[in-house]
Amino acid sequence: MFATIDIGTNSVLLLVAELEADGSVRVFEDRTEVTRLGRGLGKSGEISSESARRTIDTLRRYKQLCDENNASCVAAVGTAALRKASNAAEFSRRVREELGIEIEVISSEREAELTYRGSARDFGSSIAVMDIGGGSTELIARRRDPHGELPGLNMVSLPIGSVSLTEAWLHSDPTSHEELHNLRAAIHAVLEENVDPSMFSRPNDLAFVATAGTATTLMSMHLKLRRYKPEAVHGAKLKISDLRDIIDEILPRTVEERKLIPGLMPERADVILAGAELLHDAMSYLGYAEVTISDRGVKWGLFYEKFCA
Repeated sequence: MFATIDIGTNSVLLLVAELEADGSVRVFEDRTEVTRLGRGLGKSGEISSESARRTIDTLRRYKQLCDENNASCVAAVGTAALRKASNAAEFSRRVREELGIEIEVISSEREAELTYRGSARDFGSSIAVMDIGGGSTELIARRRDPHGELPGLNMVSLPIGSVSLTEAWLHSDPTSHEELHNLRAAIHAVLEENVDPSMFSRPNDLAFVATAGTATTLMSMHLKLRRYKPEAVHGAKLKISDLRDIIDEILPRTVEERKLIPGLMPERADVILAGAELLHDAMSYLGYAEVTISDRGVKWGLFYEKFCA
């Protein structure tokens, strides 16, 4: 039995599973908790004491689940918030001393590799993957030339995510049309500055895949799931027109009103609009009419890497 933990800017994810003799993975625990480790990080440059407390409390519960399932090895990684925060080392030290969990703070490149690995196992290598986090967003695709695939990945890490965009651009409740316009302009500017469409778009006959909490939440909303079902979400397809309908549904609502929308975790109600707009605008920029949703991001890629070699 093995476990992986992904400590993100917005949420902390746990996978406890074992590898079967036939190569399949049997899941015992698959958890996500929104802890907002990166709340306010853009302004202060630090992880707040409250964010640290919430995240460590969640990690303590996850450690108990690992122990109850007799997980022989726990691999934990930290992403954007722990890359950026000036007090990240202090947070990691507390986790190590209090819980015995060693956090590997991974680069954006390694985060991209794990994300791609998590999706490619089910959807093949002819994919472009978008991983929308709270503080950063990665785009990843296998390198290609006219004669076939080349070793390695094309990837770009964008310094924007659902939490950072919300904190920077969306301050009214409900969001004003002016704020939405400014958000779109900001997203488009980042895409134009950082993303070469030829590396990630349809001319390479790639399928577009989106993973992480924003993407799975949007599919859950589209399916109107009262309870999250990974088997219903993983591999399902969302049209860009469906995404536009979801944005139109969210926009006029206050954060409290959004919490009543089926499929939307209340903890994501304040940041889901920015995340949805980011996915929509990336699809439009790259020329994709639909996206396949992957429930298997960094924690799965880490499990495949560590325990399925």
